[in-house]
Amino acid sequence: LPLIRHGRFIDVAGLVTGRQRPSTASGIIFMTLEDETDNINIVIFNHVLARFRAAILKGQLVRVKGILERQGSVIHVVAGHIEDLSDLLDDFNMKSRDFH
Repeated sequence: LPLIRHGRFIDVAGLVTGRQRPSTASGIIFMTLEDETDNINIVIFNHVLARFRAAILKGQLVRVKGILERQGSVIHVVAGHIEDLSDLLDDFNMKSRDFH
């Protein structure tokens, strides 16, 4: 993502590692995905949540189509379409990274 220019349409996928809906964000959801390269910050506005609610709130592996935005060193994707690919994980045996 650091090599892609601001405003470009992109298609990314990854494991959902976090979802946040801060009260100060006017209903916007922030989702973090992780793929083999790094974390991907996703911004989800209310109109996208209304269309893809189940995928956003329940998906473990998701595909996001959207616009890359860059603000200084911060890079995020503004979601336009979200697809739940979690069924691809059925035969995948994930082990957690536990630190004790």
